[in-house]
Amino acid sequence: MKKVQVSGKGEILKEFDFSSAKSLREWDKKVLSQKSTSYTAENFDGKSCVKAHSEDSASALFYKQTLSCKREPFLKWKWRPEVFPVHKQIETLYDKGEFDFVAQVYVVFSAKFFLNAKALQYVWTEDLPVGTVAPSPYTKNVKVVVLQSGASEEWKEESRNLKEDFRNFFGMELEKDIDAVAIMTDADSTGSTAIAYYTDIVFGYLENNSNEGSVETVDKKSKDGANFSKKINPTKVDIENKTDNIEKKED
Repeated sequence: MKKVQVSGKGEILKEFDFSSAKSLREWDKKVLSQKSTSYTAENFDGKSCVKAHSEDSASALFYKQTLSCKREPFLKWKWRPEVFPVHKQIETLYDKGEFDFVAQVYVVFSAKFFLNAKALQYVWTEDLPVGTVAPSPYTKNVKVVVLQSGASEEWKEESRNLKEDFRNFFGMELEKDIDAVAIMTDADSTGSTAIAYYTDIVFGYLENNSNEGSVETVDKKSKDGANFSKKINPTKVDIENKTDNIEKKED
């Protein structure tokens, strides 16, 4: 496997720019409904990427990769929405009946039993405030994090310090390795259509350098539907300076 050494700054283990269909063959598909979302390597707006097209479907592409919890794992990617799933009700993170997102990126942590595995689910929503965090309506082992909201005619780049995200969103230290990374676009719950694009997926290890800030996390709802929220420490990291002008070395 190609490894990128970043002298004094960290190590990039894998990069995907999806410039050919060959790169998609390294990813496995998991179908989560009766229909499967289509994932194809394409060129969109002059950029190589994966196009995800859901027609009343739900399936994920996942890449198996162990990232050690003893180091400082990071994940970086670019994404862009085109068609949002149509929600009949006000968009929420609590309703299983309409739990669809135009774009999602998952990080899955190791567990002895699969059902006990924790995961971070980064999502792009149509209406929810950026920075909203809540448990998945399916399991408290998954934290749903809203990174982007609303339409966009340009690529958005995300950079996440996964160890800090785990600590901030689960309220505990990361003691399990990362097992896999996944992308998903779904519209099965709403019975509608969703289209999004993903590219430049990069993961590896950083040193302990992060930016300060804050995000809003939503842990539960009151009986009248109001959200209780609190401010927590930042989770964004600036990867750009750590991956510029790096020397690639083949193993």
